[in-house]
Parts: sequence; C-alpha cells; structure tokens
Amino acid sequence: MIKLEITDKQFEALSKKKLADVVTLFNTVNSLKAEYPDKSSFLDKFLTNETAAVIYHGGSNAGMSRKLILQNIKPDGAFSAFCIDSDSSKSFKLEKVELID
Repeated sequence: MIKLEITDKQFEALSKKKLADVVTLFNTVNSLKAEYPDKSSFLDKFLTNETAAVIYHGGSNAGMSRKLILQNIKPDGAFSAFCIDSDSSKSFKLEKVELID
C-alpha cells in the first residue's frame, strides 16, 4: 500500500500523472528538501505545477530573473523547466536557484 499525504492543490496538479511518476516525484522532492531545506518552498512548486519566479545564478544570463514552468527534477537536483522569458525548455541546477517571493 502506498500512502501519500498531499494537499488538495497538489492532488489536482498530480492527478493526471501516472502513480509511479507521482511517487517518484514526491520522493525526489522530499529527499531534496531534506538536503536543501532553504529550497523547500521552491521544491514544493514541483508538486503543485505552479509557475516559479526565480533568479538563476548560472547560464548565459546569470543573475537575471526568470519565470519558469517546472517540468521535472532528478535526485541530484538537476531539473528542466520551460523558461517563459526565453520561450524555451532549459536545464537548471537546484543549487543555483533563488526563489523570488
């Protein structure tokens, strides 16, 4: 039996995905939250499909703010997202992200 405690908003966002993908994402996010507690609110956005406004301290436009539609995240903190500002999918590293509240 698999038991996940998620909010209604998370359920709505995740209900269209395969259960195995949801469990993997949930476990990855929780594992990374333990490793990067300061990134917790950013990581939660992977579970709710929210757009994230960030400053990314890497890439060709280091230090610039970006609006991201988060796509997936790996256990090592590498993630992909659609960058609204550049109109393209890109790869990012968790440790280089600063969430703008």
